Amino acid sequence: MSNRHKATFLLFVAFVGFLGSYPFHESFAGGLIASTCSAALIGGLADWFAVTALFRKPLGIPFRTEIIPRNRERIFEALIHMVEGELLTKANLKEQLNRFDLTELLFRHLSDAQQAGDLTRFVSTKVTQWSEHPKAVEVMEDAMKIIFMEVPLAPVLADHIESALDKGHAGRLVDLAVDELKDLIGHPAVTPEVIRLIKEAKQNYESGMKRRRFFNESILGMTPETLAVRLQKDMENFLAGIHDADHPLRLRLLQRIQEWAEDLRRDPVRQQKVEEWKKRLIERLHLRPMLEEVIQGVRSYKNSAADEEPKWLKLLRSRFLKLLAEWKGDKEQRQGLDRIIKEFLFLWIDEKHGELGKLVEENLQRISNDELVELIESKAGNDLQMIRINGSIVGGFVGLLIFLLTFWMP
Repeated sequence: MSNRHKATFLLFVAFVGFLGSYPFHESFAGGLIASTCSAALIGGLADWFAVTALFRKPLGIPFRTEIIPRNRERIFEALIHMVEGELLTKANLKEQLNRFDLTELLFRHLSDAQQAGDLTRFVSTKVTQWSEHPKAVEVMEDAMKIIFMEVPLAPVLADHIESALDKGHAGRLVDLAVDELKDLIGHPAVTPEVIRLIKEAKQNYESGMKRRRFFNESILGMTPETLAVRLQKDMENFLAGIHDADHPLRLRLLQRIQEWAEDLRRDPVRQQKVEEWKKRLIERLHLRPMLEEVIQGVRSYKNSAADEEPKWLKLLRSRFLKLLAEWKGDKEQRQGLDRIIKEFLFLWIDEKHGELGKLVEENLQRISNDELVELIESKAGNDLQMIRINGSIVGGFVGLLIFLLTFWMP
């Protein structure tokens, strides 16, 4: 039996008891029962009116009734303030995020998807669904710029340079640069420019002196064209020698790269210059056309009937699995990833925390008065009925005391 039924039953008992005992109220027993039941009836009815007035108009009386529906805005304001200003403050949200290793949650989720054989489908579905959002390009552009601007570039560059040195990739970079430089020097379009420089140097050397001109033309017998070809050939041979792992210049270049990586970690001036360069680059960087092309490609894949995966999805999947395997076994990289995710979430919280109150308000405003009353009654209605029960019991007890105190009074 619910408290509502118990309260109604007590009210009914008090009513029946009063009607049955009132004809005998002049006797001690009859008066005692009548006084007790009448007081219990009055207390129970008064508390029934009070409890009902919280939600509705008891007996159709509009004065000071329907308290909750009439004060819904004040209630909603209090709830919004409690959620935004007490429960889910910026500090509380950040503190809760800092308690968890977000990479552990991320890897656990991705691992489950992979074990089920749904990783590719999961990535494809999420990407294609998200690409349909009208602000997909804008969100991607903002997110990329936030990441680029907020994540320090110097430590990332230092990590990649040192990793490349450890794995021998820096040597490949030197070889690539040397080969490109060789191709540039040996290009036919460079020869006329070399000839021009040689002629200028020859004129500056001779300075109108006939002996030097005679020596250059008669003794050496080398024209600017011949010197240019020889100079290009010698430079190509010199650059080819840099491919040798023990070449002094190659070793100096690798040493300089190592020193540059160390400067990126320890030199504040160098770090500041890198950040300034990064900022200028991002300001000039036009990401929107590229992102629009990417989004269009994703949408085209979604609308196509082809079963074969597109290249972007294959590349994304292979790179994703490779990074996942590397991060799982590298504690430092996991900590770095966790830090980046949290920094991004903290920035998002700082920027969007004001939207939390609006979100709560929007959802609360969808609730009608009847739904609000039903919600509160379903959660607290049973406890509120205890007021009626206590009213009847306390009222009956007071009525009994009053009768005992006044029965023998003249």
